[in-house]
Amino acid sequence: MTTTEAQKPASADERLAYRGPLRRLFTRPDIGALVGAGALWMFFWWVSDVFGTVPGAQTYLDVSASLGIMAVAVALLMIGGEFDLSSGAMTGATAMLVVLLARPAGDIGGLGMSLFLAVPLSFLFAFGIGWLNGTMVEKTGLPSFIVTLGTFFVLIGAKLGFAKLFTGKVIVEGLDRASGYEFWSDIFSADWTRSDHIFETRDAWFGTFLIVGVVALLIGVFELSFTRRERFNSGGLPLFLGGIALAVFGLVRLLGTDRVVDNWIYGALVGAGVIIGALGLGAWRYQPVEGTQSRSFGAGSSRAIAYGFAALAVAVVASLILDKQSEKVYGFLLTEQGLRAILMTSGITFGIGALLASSFRAAKESRSGAFLLRLISVAGLVGFAFLIQSLSDSRKFRVEMFGVLLLSALVLLIVSLLQLRYEARHRPMPAADRTGRILTGVGIGLIVLAGLTRTLFTTTSELAATPGQIVFRSSILWFIAFAVVASWMLTNTRFGSWTFAVGGNNLAARSVGVPAARTKRRLFIMVSLSAWLVGMLIAFRLNSVQANVGDGLEFRYIIAAVVGGNLLTGGYGSAAGAAVGAMIMAMSTQGTTFAQWNTDWATLFLGVILLLAVLANRYVRSRAEAMR
Repeated sequence: MTTTEAQKPASADERLAYRGPLRRLFTRPDIGALVGAGALWMFFWWVSDVFGTVPGAQTYLDVSASLGIMAVAVALLMIGGEFDLSSGAMTGATAMLVVLLARPAGDIGGLGMSLFLAVPLSFLFAFGIGWLNGTMVEKTGLPSFIVTLGTFFVLIGAKLGFAKLFTGKVIVEGLDRASGYEFWSDIFSADWTRSDHIFETRDAWFGTFLIVGVVALLIGVFELSFTRRERFNSGGLPLFLGGIALAVFGLVRLLGTDRVVDNWIYGALVGAGVIIGALGLGAWRYQPVEGTQSRSFGAGSSRAIAYGFAALAVAVVASLILDKQSEKVYGFLLTEQGLRAILMTSGITFGIGALLASSFRAAKESRSGAFLLRLISVAGLVGFAFLIQSLSDSRKFRVEMFGVLLLSALVLLIVSLLQLRYEARHRPMPAADRTGRILTGVGIGLIVLAGLTRTLFTTTSELAATPGQIVFRSSILWFIAFAVVASWMLTNTRFGSWTFAVGGNNLAARSVGVPAARTKRRLFIMVSLSAWLVGMLIAFRLNSVQANVGDGLEFRYIIAAVVGGNLLTGGYGSAAGAAVGAMIMAMSTQGTTFAQWNTDWATLFLGVILLLAVLANRYVRSRAEAMR
């Protein structure tokens, strides 16, 4: 091998060696679920006309809210090494309790309490059940499975018995007639009606937030990935600024024209400006690679390359041969158009993934060889984009999918060029790390803000084209807030460290002073209080509660947590992963409906997702442990 590359500096302790953002991202337990959620979203967007629209997003976000709140709480308890089989019944019990307490008194009625008293009492009830579960597990030494199974039967029996006792029916109603309803309804059942929030310059702000966010994210990742120069090269700064100016000019003109020729010209200017700006950034800030490069693909890459090309060929053949509008059924599940969508999406995903994976292996021996493989991947993305545009009649493929593929190819090309020309980081650099973290956070925040702007607001022209109300309920906001707080608590507090410790090895945790009993008791209380929150969301949204609400949903909470990367054995997992797992389940449920598939097979599909998630999580964990 003729390659001469800068050698990695030796480290006194390999555990302290610097890991780039990609390696650190891959070691997260929720990365498998995040990738799976993206792939699932793309698949259903491909096969359904509604799924990728704002009404579709509103539907699966609404479904995932209550499921996600409970999945996050159950995931924390699972990380702590325990289960709560009463969590589903608890949601219905707290909802029914608040209705019975506040329902007007009478021969067939409730206790007539003000909701300012009934809601806190239901909270205390949930707190007490959680404390009882945790205390019984710790004091008796019985498995939490047995203890909470007993609580489960007590709750479902109490719900049915008290409902029949107070109302003579299996449903309790009348919450909206209670004192204080307006106050608590604004907290638990407020909504955002999209048609009432018209923002004429929405698309301009959306584009601005998205572009600035992507640029900030890329620069932040570059700061975390490449070695800074000891002294910046000022000669690269004009190239960087000039590239950015060219890209901005092209973008402004692109947004202001509808002519096809102008679209191509200004689109090319945007791409050229971004590439020039990225190369200028590298020349300005990062250490160039020294020495010559061989063009070998490296050992072990040939098979992956062959698999990648074969998968791309399958995608191309499927797009040409199979009819995109045919309802002909193959076997007993798939139509011809569904088979075409599956072969195309899986082919392009696996093909590009195999080529990129082989490029990472090749990079260990040759930067140039890895760069050639990435160029092939870029060419594959561009070619597939034009193939889709030429064969599709739908705007979402001809415009949206076409643009996404070209943008992905551009980003991959930029990253490949910088990896070829500049030295990768092998040691911590505090200033670069600080800048990289700030820019990465700003970039992610702006991208999220762009998505919210596009989702929550409408324009006069869009409202005229697609009339109708789209309502986002406050439960979605509760879900997001709960997931964020739980994730922060798990990763940044002493209680979070204790949770991992008692779930990983309870006896060892006790021996080093971790308050295991108190930690597990708090986790059980957290699950019960989360069930109380979901119960309030249900009660104030429907104003009535059936006796069987929540029964059996505890298994869905556990499935969502497992899909999100949490181990059944405890000691490993992520609250954010559980939230993503809930999203995956909601998307799979609603996606089958939007795609007009036979919903009788929805549970089978859910079981397949669970099995695939367990296998994927096992693989991710093994890779994460190998990287440490």
